[in-house]
Amino acid sequence: MMDERAAFSQEMILKALMNRVNENTDLLNLLLQSAEFTEEGIGQISGNVETIKANTEKINDKLDAMLEKIDSLERAFIDLKDETREVDQKIILMSGKLDRIEKSINEEELEDYYALCQSIYNNWDALDDLTRRLIPVAEYLFSSLQRYNKPDYSPVILELCRAIENEFLLKIFTKYSMDVIRRKGSRLDTFLATDKASGFLKNKTGMFVKALTKSVRTRKPEYTLGQMNTIMSLVNDTSVVSASPLLQDFRDYLEQETVVSDLLNVQYIRKINDLVEKYRNPAAHPGFMTLDKAQKCKDIMPERLDYLMDCLS
Repeated sequence: MMDERAAFSQEMILKALMNRVNENTDLLNLLLQSAEFTEEGIGQISGNVETIKANTEKINDKLDAMLEKIDSLERAFIDLKDETREVDQKIILMSGKLDRIEKSINEEELEDYYALCQSIYNNWDALDDLTRRLIPVAEYLFSSLQRYNKPDYSPVILELCRAIENEFLLKIFTKYSMDVIRRKGSRLDTFLATDKASGFLKNKTGMFVKALTKSVRTRKPEYTLGQMNTIMSLVNDTSVVSASPLLQDFRDYLEQETVVSDLLNVQYIRKINDLVEKYRNPAAHPGFMTLDKAQKCKDIMPERLDYLMDCLS
């Protein structure tokens, strides 16, 4: 299956690079074959050649502009990686720069990459709109960066990790956070009191409590991929769940809204942890993420996302 995907990927990349050039070449050949070599015919060919030349120059200008943006992005990433900040702070700043790159890429440039992604992800239509934008952009950046000598593929890896982070956030943690805030209302502080007061739970559910408390004010829950995976792993720990009213409530919610035995499968949680530890976080550390690393991240992401979507159906 992976060989078929790789072959299709190469085909789509080649199509994206050569499509417009081939159109211009075919048009020129047709004109040369069909036009009568009269003064009028030669003039007609000359005019069309100038049109083709102008179109080609426009394509080259777009390519130069794109490469300039990618080069600027890569320099910005290098600078951020060298800053003395926590990993999650770096990733927030990097994500902001990726957002600006995404907005500068038009739909025509992404068209072939959308088709590629639809062929790779079994549950493509079930993904959130933002996720369906992030993944093609990752594929676009993967192709673009290969025009450089020894580039840093961190942007590709971060886009892919942002995609699965977005699905966990929207489909599970945002829904639960707003649901428990609505259900508990003015009693939320009382509900969270045990988790807040327990020394045993402080370093376990503390981040969950903090995120919920902040969500009351912002109405916009915020969790990183690592935090969400840690919380799910805690739900498998009976000693922690028995001490935490919050995790008990979260477990009840998951049992109603997901295929909880699959979602909390130890092997799957370990796979998500690998995404965080081997790909997402290292992408914010000094040093380059290699082509091989980006390819591996691309290869495993469809299975990770498709599995999640199956757990939510």
